Amino acid sequence: MDKKEVYLVEDSADYRFLVRNVFNKFLPNYHLRFFQGAQELYQFLILQSAPEYKGRRPGVIILDLKLPAIDGYELLKLIRQTPDNEITQWKTVPVVILTAGCQDRDIEKCYKAGANSFMIKPIDIEELRHLLETICHYWIDYNQMPVAKQSQTLRTEEATE
Repeated sequence: MDKKEVYLVEDSADYRFLVRNVFNKFLPNYHLRFFQGAQELYQFLILQSAPEYKGRRPGVIILDLKLPAIDGYELLKLIRQTPDNEITQWKTVPVVILTAGCQDRDIEKCYKAGANSFMIKPIDIEELRHLLETICHYWIDYNQMPVAKQSQTLRTEEATE
């Protein structure tokens, strides 16, 4: 079975190290792809929007809100504006904001821009493990996403045969 892809945009090397350890030990069924900043992720999403792209697509994108250059809020808006293709619909890919601290206006802005969830980063490793397990299980394993155009066409053709 193909591993499910989780994208994490995080500029802190220490936090990436903690998250990598949690995934390696407790979430081996998921493939974790790190991005150190907004530009790196956005360029990759544009690449994935090309019709010829055949690699994995994200099941969930986890964004830090406080990123250098382009912050998580601006990145969220860019993700939601990325052109769709036959397989990926960027407006519906789950995006979870995971940040160290926030104000009420940050939460409101992110939800209005298309965030699916807004969470505070746990400091305790067990809490981090539980949170990451919850995010992955809920958004990737249990959540039902709209069927992409290409898959929908294939299912319709199979049903008529």
